[in-house]
Amino acid sequence: MKSLLFIFSIFASQTCLAQEEDVFFEANVRPLLAKRCYECHRRKAEGGLRLDSLAAIAKGGNSGPAIVAGDAAKSLLWQVVAGKHNEISMPPENPLDASEIEIVSQWISRGAYWPKESTDIRDDGITDEERAFWSFQPLTPPEIPQVDGVKSNPIDAFITVAQQQRNLTVSRAASPETLIRRLTYDLTGLPPTPQEIVDFKTASAIDEVAARTGLVERLLATKQYGERWAQHWLDLVRYADTAGDASDYPIPEAHKYRNYVIDAFNNDKPYDQFVREQIAGDLMPSNNPEETWERTIATGYVAISRRIGVTPESLPHITIEDTIDNLGKTFLGLSVGCARCHDHKFDPIPTADYYALYGIFRSTTYPHAGAEHKPYRSDFVYRLGKDGADRLLGEHRAKVAPLLKKERAAFERYKEFQIKPVDRPGYTRDIAWLQVVSLRNEIAKAAESFPNTEIAFAVSEGKTEDAYIQKQGEPRNKGAVIRRGFLQILGGQTLPEDLSQQSGRLQLADWIADENNPLTARVIANRIWHHHFGRGLVATTSDFGVRGTRPSHPELLDFLANYLVENNWSIKQLHRLIVSSKTYRLDSRDVPQSSATDPENIYLWRANRRRLDAEQIRDSILAFSGQLDPSCGGRHPFPHPLTYFYRQHEPFIGNYENDQRTIYQFRQRIRKNVYLDTFDAPDGNLHVSERRATTTSIQSLYFLNSQFIEEQSKAIAERMNSMTQSTEHLVQWLYVNLFGRDPRQVEVEAVLARLDALSKQSFDQPQAARTSLVRAMLCSNEFLFVD
Repeated sequence: MKSLLFIFSIFASQTCLAQEEDVFFEANVRPLLAKRCYECHRRKAEGGLRLDSLAAIAKGGNSGPAIVAGDAAKSLLWQVVAGKHNEISMPPENPLDASEIEIVSQWISRGAYWPKESTDIRDDGITDEERAFWSFQPLTPPEIPQVDGVKSNPIDAFITVAQQQRNLTVSRAASPETLIRRLTYDLTGLPPTPQEIVDFKTASAIDEVAARTGLVERLLATKQYGERWAQHWLDLVRYADTAGDASDYPIPEAHKYRNYVIDAFNNDKPYDQFVREQIAGDLMPSNNPEETWERTIATGYVAISRRIGVTPESLPHITIEDTIDNLGKTFLGLSVGCARCHDHKFDPIPTADYYALYGIFRSTTYPHAGAEHKPYRSDFVYRLGKDGADRLLGEHRAKVAPLLKKERAAFERYKEFQIKPVDRPGYTRDIAWLQVVSLRNEIAKAAESFPNTEIAFAVSEGKTEDAYIQKQGEPRNKGAVIRRGFLQILGGQTLPEDLSQQSGRLQLADWIADENNPLTARVIANRIWHHHFGRGLVATTSDFGVRGTRPSHPELLDFLANYLVENNWSIKQLHRLIVSSKTYRLDSRDVPQSSATDPENIYLWRANRRRLDAEQIRDSILAFSGQLDPSCGGRHPFPHPLTYFYRQHEPFIGNYENDQRTIYQFRQRIRKNVYLDTFDAPDGNLHVSERRATTTSIQSLYFLNSQFIEEQSKAIAERMNSMTQSTEHLVQWLYVNLFGRDPRQVEVEAVLARLDALSKQSFDQPQAARTSLVRAMLCSNEFLFVD
């Protein structure tokens, strides 16, 4: 009994000592470190030194360990704050006073006690200054300025105030011909027809406001509107029809996500719902099976993350990295991916926050599209559910399973010949390959008997677990385990313990789409503005962080974001507001005194002249020739997935051409579409928020030499010839179709003279001359640019 009392007394005294040291640390040491050191030596780790954990202090920075526990005089930390070091003095400004130096000395001398560290410490030293950054401020409705002569549209009030402050003179209003071409291209990506131009001019002469309102409503109601604006979104989410691994396996079901996006814009799906469905649609409650399936397809956004290498299934951290990087840029305008290996160098995003998100997607099952060493697909989502699909396909899978096993064995034997020739009488490398091909042909034949099932390239719930920090981004270098959650700067919510068996995607979707999140509405409102004006109010549309540009009109941006939220996150309603403004309807002509003051037109004293993008050019030319197929695109004619046996050196190569709109064209990740690349379209590998229009000789050569331009120029000329009017009327038809305006008389005369000369001198017949005229007009800036 005495022994037990003795042990208990020792334990009690140790407990009291720990409590005493804890009180001293929390009352003196931690506040001192936070006040005087953390600004430079916490998340930013200047000099390689962090002072926010005992392990980090003991490890030290570039100058070595920071303390020797029990001996202050030998500790680098005490030496530099006490002014006893020969080279270093800290803090560099406003040194510690005597009482503060004494606290450091006592703490180290008493053994440098530090409270037990949690494995989920995410308070990583985000400073008040960082929290005060403009984009992290709450979204509050700004007061609309009162400006004489500006009554109808709040946008004009904000813009006019900024112009008046800089003594800028605005350009005149655009003509009806210019405005209908601008609006039609902006909202649908297609040119207006001659009849639409005539009708708009006539209506505008009677009631300009009613004509414009009617035009906008008609354009927003077309399915072409969704096709146009979905392309902007697909640029952001790096859409492609293949997986991006070394063999670039096809994903026939990817088109369902593409069409989901088109339908979402056409149906004016509230943006917050659009966000939630893409991140966690499979987990959201639905009203009926159709809605459930639609929301499952929406998670193709996550599923379509890039795969890399010959065994992407063994590199899940690369795919998750792509997901997080894209999610941060697309929805939040933040380069979250930069915090994978270390705390973000500029924005308040600690590495711990990155792995709080990482755990959510690590707890998510991504579908496997196939790869060189694992060619058979897995984890795709069946509308019937996994059990239903197993029942329906079980018999067919059983029949083909032996063939698949034989094919794998035969392929491994063939690979042996490639790596090291094997001496087997009567058995050569070619024979080995013929056996592989024979088995693959049998598999292809067996695949024809499989019943059709509805499949989505979508994600589902996986094995749920919190992630550990990967030090320097290396999965094998494990750090602390971080609770699944959100960015601290945006709330820092964590997944509740009672929901730990869920991935956290549903909660993440809610955190991002919350109207109190200061970034989500700002980012999408700015994107919409960017696509109407050619430049966002924040020019770096996917970087609202420290390295991004500041908003040119911050109050206007907040007004637009609030307007979006207040109008049920309606993108169409935001379009209506923007295009009805006087600012949007200005002419693009120069005003010399304004261009001298504001040469980049930051303050919108005129409209920005913009080049048509790759999709608009191709779709317009097909529309001019009458060959544009208006139908909705579906599955590309891929072979059956069971026949996919692609390798790094024999990757999948697809080429599925059609006359539908360019958004429906096949997009391959590791092989660029030559046309789209020529005219600056993204290739499906990277998030692209702002297309950079280049001017290159290759573009000119494309118009001169491409088969597409040759065929379409002939088709346009033939369509022109099918009309019964005079040659003069045909020239007018060309100008109105291609340029959106009537030709001037001097232009008619010049074209007629040129046609006559070409017909007599350089061509055998007038048809060739007219084809040449069409080609020249398609090459012209007047077609390629929208005023």
